[in-house]
Amino acid sequence: MYKSKNAFNSWLIFSISIISLCFFHNTLLAVPFECFAVSDLIRVFEDGYNCPEPQDSIDIFGMRNEYVSAQCVIKANQDLQNVTVTLSPLKHTTLSTSLPSKTLKWNFVGSIPIEENTPKYRKTDLIRAAPAQFPDFLAEDNEVFMKKGNYKAVYLTIKIPRSTMAGDYKGQVTIKTDKADMSLPLQLRIYPLTLPDERHLMVTEWYTTGYFKKFHDIDASDSQRFYNMLRIYAENMAEHRQNVFRVSLDLITCIKADNGNLKFNFSKFDKWAETFLETGYMDLLETGFVARFGEGGWSSKEILLRDFRVQMESTGKRITIPGKEFLPKFLPALENHLREKGWLEKTVFHIADEPSNHNVMRWRQASEFVHSCAPALRRMDAIETTHCFDRLEIWVPKLDHLATWYNVFKRAQNQGYELWFYTVGIFQKGSYPNKTVDVPLIESRILHWLNYRFGLKGYLHWGFNHWTDDPFAAPGRHRGDGWHIYPKKDGLINSLRWEQMRNGIQDYEYLWMLEDKIRKIKAGLGERLSIIEPSRRGIEIASQVVKTLDIYDKNPDKLYNVKKQIIDELLDLDTTPKIIVQTNPIEHSTVANDCAIDIFGWAEPATKVVVNGRNLPLSDDGLFMENVSLSRDHKIVLEAEHERGKKTIVRSFEVLY
Repeated sequence: MYKSKNAFNSWLIFSISIISLCFFHNTLLAVPFECFAVSDLIRVFEDGYNCPEPQDSIDIFGMRNEYVSAQCVIKANQDLQNVTVTLSPLKHTTLSTSLPSKTLKWNFVGSIPIEENTPKYRKTDLIRAAPAQFPDFLAEDNEVFMKKGNYKAVYLTIKIPRSTMAGDYKGQVTIKTDKADMSLPLQLRIYPLTLPDERHLMVTEWYTTGYFKKFHDIDASDSQRFYNMLRIYAENMAEHRQNVFRVSLDLITCIKADNGNLKFNFSKFDKWAETFLETGYMDLLETGFVARFGEGGWSSKEILLRDFRVQMESTGKRITIPGKEFLPKFLPALENHLREKGWLEKTVFHIADEPSNHNVMRWRQASEFVHSCAPALRRMDAIETTHCFDRLEIWVPKLDHLATWYNVFKRAQNQGYELWFYTVGIFQKGSYPNKTVDVPLIESRILHWLNYRFGLKGYLHWGFNHWTDDPFAAPGRHRGDGWHIYPKKDGLINSLRWEQMRNGIQDYEYLWMLEDKIRKIKAGLGERLSIIEPSRRGIEIASQVVKTLDIYDKNPDKLYNVKKQIIDELLDLDTTPKIIVQTNPIEHSTVANDCAIDIFGWAEPATKVVVNGRNLPLSDDGLFMENVSLSRDHKIVLEAEHERGKKTIVRSFEVLY
């Protein structure tokens, strides 16, 4: 009897569950579509593959003069016609002000087909196995059709004006279809801080005008249309905080007089450069590339000075002059011209792209020759070797080589050589951040946390617009890494990677702002406080996202929590008691059990400082310095109390037992 009753109860529960599921399923089908928020750092596939957990509101934050982004998703439970989006004004919750409508923008996210994945040692480095459609570009369609069961991402971009009042702003995103409308709350918190216009990270994306005819229907002979399009390129780069641009030496024409003298015309070179400089945000001009590989290309053991084309003044005939004969006359003239234009200090000069150990000795000869002709030109090259001492001012190793030979590159950095890095999709090995469309989108952003974490002053990438014949339908072997934008006849279409790259550069500026604030506090203190390193706190914070060159956190929530921490610490440095705390080793380091941590720093006078329950002596100028043991939960807890306020500062470590 008991078993029979128990069986009946189980059957009843099962039946109710089935009925409930059917009711829930039918209810969903009765709703034409669903709308929910997800992180802007996630690719949302149109077939719903691995779609993240839905959120019922869009909550974002930022500071003045910053671009912030968000994302929501439409899931079609029925076929939907005329799907579009509207954004309401973002209104301040307590003041009668709102963000201008022109600062709010939305785009549907379009996808490109990837037939085979990027070669990776670990499949877990990829977000999905190919073949599949991978979301990447911000489509310009204002209205789409959605088939039942499909998902469509909507990407939001908000430019916060410099003059915006701090506080909370609220609005809504409304999805409109032929079946129904649905709204999602949007809240933006703007902090009382302003992102600087100045760029403190050097960033270059190599572009080409070779596709102007195919994709923009512009011939190079149509000067006005050509330069108008070049200006669109320059402005797009500047809006995404790129501040380094290339100008070809081939724009400089040369005439050889009957007496053998060479006369140079820089007018085209200057006009090209001025097109970028007029954006107001370009800090470096890249030019050069005066040497080439010998037979066999990159694998050649030869690197040779290239030849140059010159026009004879008397006959108009074009002749070729060897680089060894041409450069001693041309380079001093170029150096003088750049000096006259006020561009010399912002010019960087390439010798040859990607020298390696098998040809580096010939590269060194070429670099020495260039330097002897124009000693004021700073040399810069992407390199696949470490043997560049005394021949290169700016070293740009590929990321996997930077990691492999890090000790040598760090030594060069310590000796005063400027260190950047570059990435190149399919030719980059290991689990390092990358930019093909089949790796996590967050990697495009993390690259610039890596810049700050390791003191790398710049980033170079080869592909701004190196498109295939059809980048939308046939992206080819580089899987999107050859471009960050897509073409349209009258301009450019941005990609998710390009937007997140800008966000990462802005994150770098957050860290720089914290460093700058500490630097300014330090400047007002005495010589004894020279032990304070302004960049150390930013490095500690960045290490929560980027631990090593190949160990980094791909969780969007973690990145945003750490970014919020930077804001909190920036604001905290303006409150009493002001205090700077540094440790050796830096926070988040792995240390031995029961070891001593060196804690030091400065607190404003009349502050009482307690560390892990023990009073810490403070000198008259605010200096403190002590060795302390970690608490049982591997922390240092510093409590600072002043008559006008108090605060608690925590530093955490990983412990080896």
